[in-house]
Amino acid sequence: MTKKLTGKDILLLLLYLPGKTDKKNEPIIGRTRLTKMIYIFNKELKNNFDHLDESTLPDFFAYDYGPFSKDLLDDIQFFVNIDFVIEKVEEIQQTTADYEESEYNYNEEIGFGNVKSMENDPPNLYSYRLAEKGIEFVEENILENISKQQKEYLTKFKRKINTLSLDSILSYVYNKYPNAAENSLIRSDYIAEAGAKND
Repeated sequence: MTKKLTGKDILLLLLYLPGKTDKKNEPIIGRTRLTKMIYIFNKELKNNFDHLDESTLPDFFAYDYGPFSKDLLDDIQFFVNIDFVIEKVEEIQQTTADYEESEYNYNEEIGFGNVKSMENDPPNLYSYRLAEKGIEFVEENILENISKQQKEYLTKFKRKINTLSLDSILSYVYNKYPNAAENSLIRSDYIAEAGAKND
């Protein structure tokens, strides 16, 4: 009997499945990329999973850099804390969007809200992949609950998200779902105001 999938299961599946390298457990680089990936899943892909408990998907709200989810960041931190997910600092150049979302995350962690608090060093860019414990959990408890077609669907989705530039992803999200970008400080960098669809 197929058990209900949860939002956390989807997160683990997306980390587990191959992407542009066709290798299992391909990292997802950047919190912004991962956040927008889950946002797009919630908006466009969830209906392909008939036994998904939608009430467990992370909630998103329009914030300073587009759709944002504290639930998702809490889920990631939970999996890092129980050694299911490895969060690694990447030595690559951040985009403006990555920097600004990292600044928000940093401010939230130290309790300063939306205060400019990083005067010296820019925040780190993180990548996420499953640890061995997380891989085993997915293989033993989650994979059996999705069809071959659903697995292929998620793999294609991850490949696309991991292949596109972050700017392309932001442009897509901001233009397709402008209400989610209504509070964004970088909205004008990405959104085509004329003829945009509403959320």
